[in-house]
Amino acid sequence: MSSYSTMKRSLEVEVISAQGLKVDRKPLKKKTFTVVSIDDKHSWKSNLDDLGGSCPVWKYKFDIEMPINGSVRFISVDVFYRTSNGAEKLVGHAKIPVTDFMGGFAPQGHLNFLSYRLRDDYGDKCGIINVSIMVKPDGSYNDHKSILPLPSSSFAACSSQAAAATNNQMWRQRTSMASTAGYGGGRVVTGVPVWLVNKKN
Repeated sequence: MSSYSTMKRSLEVEVISAQGLKVDRKPLKKKTFTVVSIDDKHSWKSNLDDLGGSCPVWKYKFDIEMPINGSVRFISVDVFYRTSNGAEKLVGHAKIPVTDFMGGFAPQGHLNFLSYRLRDDYGDKCGIINVSIMVKPDGSYNDHKSILPLPSSSFAACSSQAAAATNNQMWRQRTSMASTAGYGGGRVVTGVPVWLVNKKN
């Protein structure tokens, strides 16, 4: 089948919170927000955490229509802070491999809680980001028992790229601090999972 529903899957994504945010290896005290993207054209910006500090809570929930033809291999999460003069600076970023919540056989309707290490542009650890992702049931889903077969070739490269990241093969060379201009631009950092809980919705 080649209908729209079979070429994409609806995801419910929530950027919940972060822990231990640091800038220049010092605890962050500024107000923060997140930007989630699947490519250069599709991004979602969270609310600003008004309390500020190194352990912000956003609880920002939104839906994504994600292609399942292999064109999207990661969901990118960037965390930014806002300076006193209104400038927006990068704290760190992570990339969530699609295979962490959607693989060869992905159960629909299950809420996956995941946490990832954030890295700055130098590759240094700068906190942990906590998210939840659920693949929404489609029209053929019944009583949370059906599974969605996906072509294994579509996402085969994800695990190898994530493994490369753990060996520091994907960090960028030291550059100036990035701003929010062009959220999808150029940064290639894959998050290393901290923990994962698969909870039935």
